[in-house]
Amino acid sequence: MKFNSYFKNEKLAKIIMSVLLFLIIMLVAGIFVVKAEDNKTIEFTDMGWPKILDDDKWTTQMLFDTVQACYQGTIRWVVLSHPTLLNQIPTLAAQRQMMEHCFCVMDKIRKENKVEDYRKKVRDPEWGGNIFMLKAMECVNKYKTLPSFFTKIIETPSDNETNKPTVVPEGETEDSKEESPDQKQEESEGSPQTIFQG
Repeated sequence: MKFNSYFKNEKLAKIIMSVLLFLIIMLVAGIFVVKAEDNKTIEFTDMGWPKILDDDKWTTQMLFDTVQACYQGTIRWVVLSHPTLLNQIPTLAAQRQMMEHCFCVMDKIRKENKVEDYRKKVRDPEWGGNIFMLKAMECVNKYKTLPSFFTKIIETPSDNETNKPTVVPEGETEDSKEESPDQKQEESEGSPQTIFQG
């Protein structure tokens, strides 16, 4: 095979050379255009989530956690007030009322607490329980949340009412063992009659 006979068709050779030249130019130009980015520029929170909002903003995770904590507490509160509802799934309307109630509690907490302070204080169970219960009662009383569960107005006792001493008549004690004449002493005979099953 001779060299001249191999390149006998010049059109094919010109097309191949043009394509190769074009690819070389694109390769060289691509090297200068492509810029590498460092993956470490993304900031993460303490929990490992990408940091999108500023530090002084309430994150969606914090809002969700707070509303869910309120929701669980509301379920406990409703069951304590209405023991017959134990082990029953709330209806959709009841679930909606409880969520609306928790939105009210969340808004009241956000209005009175800065996010940095809330982040620090919410881990204290006593502070968290007190603030949630106080705001829950405010929402029920002022905004009439949870109307299906609490129709009577719940009043928060003032400090003066909670510190009133119990008045005991003279000669008697609070745990007096005297019985009224109409009460009969019950005697246990062996095992108890009531068996609690859980």
